Amino acid sequence: MKQTLVEPEKSLGYSNIFLDFLAHKSPAPTFYESDDFEAVAVSLDRINYQREKLASILERQNREFHASEKTLQAAARIRESSAVCVFSGQQAGLFGGPLLVVFKALGIVKAARDYEKQLNRPVIPIFWIAGDDHDFEEVNHTFLLDRKSQVVKIGYETPPLLELPTAEIPFSDVPQLHQAKELLKETLGQTDFTPELYDLLEHAYTAEDSFVTAFGKLMAGLTKNLGLVLFNPCDKEVKELATPLFEDIIRRQEEMHKIVSSRNGNILDSGYHIQVEKKENSSYLFYNREGRTALLQDDGNFKVGDCSYGREELLDCLKSHPERFSPDVMTRPIFQSYLFPVLSQKGGSSEIAYLAQINPLFEIFGLVPPVYVARPTATIVESRFEKLLLEHEIDFVELTGDIEQVINRVMARSFPEGLEKRFNSLRVNVRERFGEFSNESLKFDMSLEKFAEQIMGRIDFNLNAFEGKVFSSHKKQLSDTRERIYRLWNALYTNRGLQERSLNITYFISRYGFGFVDFLYEALEADEKSHQLIYLSEMSQQ
Repeated sequence: MKQTLVEPEKSLGYSNIFLDFLAHKSPAPTFYESDDFEAVAVSLDRINYQREKLASILERQNREFHASEKTLQAAARIRESSAVCVFSGQQAGLFGGPLLVVFKALGIVKAARDYEKQLNRPVIPIFWIAGDDHDFEEVNHTFLLDRKSQVVKIGYETPPLLELPTAEIPFSDVPQLHQAKELLKETLGQTDFTPELYDLLEHAYTAEDSFVTAFGKLMAGLTKNLGLVLFNPCDKEVKELATPLFEDIIRRQEEMHKIVSSRNGNILDSGYHIQVEKKENSSYLFYNREGRTALLQDDGNFKVGDCSYGREELLDCLKSHPERFSPDVMTRPIFQSYLFPVLSQKGGSSEIAYLAQINPLFEIFGLVPPVYVARPTATIVESRFEKLLLEHEIDFVELTGDIEQVINRVMARSFPEGLEKRFNSLRVNVRERFGEFSNESLKFDMSLEKFAEQIMGRIDFNLNAFEGKVFSSHKKQLSDTRERIYRLWNALYTNRGLQERSLNITYFISRYGFGFVDFLYEALEADEKSHQLIYLSEMSQQ
């Protein structure tokens, strides 16, 4: 299958530690425990996981998402004592969020298939829906391209009264939800594929659904043929399972801070940046009390807003209401590995960078750090844009810079070199030849002199008019080319960033149908480190 690979570089928004991680360049690898899948799997076998309860939770949640039988069968495999998991995850963005969500999902399904063959044991792909996350502004919108390839933002603009986890934020503003759906339909229009797409969105996004359940239903519909298991951590049963871990985190604050501080120092000393900056009084936990709020240390006590708790008092709250507690960014991977036998975690550049900070924490909780692998990253190139790239010899990386420079380069090459000079030469040549002819003619009839001048004037006028038409036509072509290049830029480098970070999958499904997901599954290389350009001209040939 035709594909172009773009080497990882800073122009794609990658940090130094991530680039060195991809290249296995020292000292980056020292901040990650292992890349030995077999060794990690064997270590996971030594830990007793609550597999029956996990299977029950996964099956229940995925039924609520209207998952396929293939997905439910995959979820049930967690009961097998040798089963391990490969994870990726994302916030529950409106209408599925950006394309990278789908890339992550497909990446872990393909990786699980490969790792299962390699290890000869069940490997389950699980997508972690960040239901505990409370960043409403992060999830309440998405982006599409309209029929003129202009970027359109679609949002649900009614925030909750409190900063609630997204799993607890319902689409209660029915007119606002209807408006978002209608704008999506207006932007995408009607095609042979939109009735099925719009039906899925209507059934997923209802007033009874939260951001997480709607997202789960949509993702379950998109991946029904693949066996992707979805997981919502913001679940009372899940929090009850994790109560011992949260208790451990509350009791081991000083030890955790020392370890993280030491690791951050090592990262800085190596010339890298700190991806996640935490305050010294952070407890690495959130508490959902009249809104999800960071739980802070306060002179031996813990503070949530204006309320202060002694350690034992907070532990009593944990026992009574574990559902109110959730990890922060530093302890979320610990939470994940406490619950599941995590063989591998696929992440983007920011995730890989911050995972370097927390790796030492696994040991103090008796957990096994997973093998970290960069998620697949790609840009989808439609046929019309592929032709434009080839026609004007535009390299993808050029689009990450100043687009006006790209346009200027293309324009400079588009007008025939020396054409204006040749026009002037033609005008002089015609005048000279006509002058010679006139002079010969006037020798036998001087009365033709005035007529000859008129004829020359008309020739001049028409030559100038022709020249003006040529340059006007070129100017129009330049205007058309400029517009086409801007459309290309919007489509491939959306919102001045990689397409996958903005553009929503419904744009492609509306144009190419649900077969687009199957095509993408086959085309996307799960463990490829380079940025992949995937050409939809290949899809039309299948």
